[in-house]
Amino acid sequence: MEECNIMNGGIFLETVELKFQYTQKEYVQAERQYLIADKILHKYDLALAALFLVFSIVYMLVSSFSLFSIILFGTVIIVTAMGCYVYFLLPILRFKQTKKYHEEYTLTFSKDSLYFKTPSIASEMKWNIYSVLKENDDFYYLIQRPRIYTLIPKRVFKSQNERQTFEEIVQFNLNTIEHI
Repeated sequence: MEECNIMNGGIFLETVELKFQYTQKEYVQAERQYLIADKILHKYDLALAALFLVFSIVYMLVSSFSLFSIILFGTVIIVTAMGCYVYFLLPILRFKQTKKYHEEYTLTFSKDSLYFKTPSIASEMKWNIYSVLKENDDFYYLIQRPRIYTLIPKRVFKSQNERQTFEEIVQFNLNTIEHI
């Protein structure tokens, strides 16, 4: 659905309506990309964890299993397990346990507000709840606050023109799009 509803400096902003349903694969991919892009986890964390693990094992062997070396080894194991849980398991669990991610979404973006509709949710939200739009090659993240965002897969846009209209509406309301 596209309709003219305002004129901004000679450019007509239209209403954009998107219908889609997340797949587990794309939701997990989006969540993992967000964790890296928002610096919650870093690309090099796995290598760093492996390095600390090797160091703690060597230190434990050299120090004849001293109390400190055992505590260090245990701490490295716990931190590594927590990072793996957040990156590998948590996005899958979040998708499987959250009913709304299994429903079809209808999102309508206009100059004044956003309309969300699923079989279990229908709401209108004003643009002021969002602070920024972040995007990468596959997704748009409409950020409310850290770790709270609306995920929009780029695959759901019917055309480049529809994507451009969406970006114009966002820039009209948020003034910024960050490429991550």
